[in-house]
Amino acid sequence: MLMVLAAGLGVWLFGCGYAGYHRRFGLFAMVVLAGLMLNFAWMYFGLSAHPLSPDALVAQAGAVMYALSALGVGWYAGRLVRSFRESRVDPQ
Repeated sequence: MLMVLAAGLGVWLFGCGYAGYHRRFGLFAMVVLAGLMLNFAWMYFGLSAHPLSPDALVAQAGAVMYALSALGVGWYAGRLVRSFRESRVDPQ
C-alpha cells in the first residue's frame, strides 16, 4: 500500500509541475483540489481520521506546500527552457 501511495504522490506532483511548466494555473487548481480530496478520502476511510482533526489539517497543509513547490519548480524549469530557446543563435 505504501508503494501505491508513493506512486500516487509522484503522479500528483508531476501534474502540479506540468501545470507550472506550461503556466496553466487553472489546471493546477484542479489537480490540487483532486489531490486534496483523495487525501481526505484516504485519511477518512483508510486511517479513520476525522477530517477536521489537527493532524488531518496539518497533513493537508503539507500537501498544499508540496503542490506549491512542484508548481514553482515546474514554472522555473519552463522559464529556463523558454529563455534558452529564445537565445538560440540562428546560423546565417
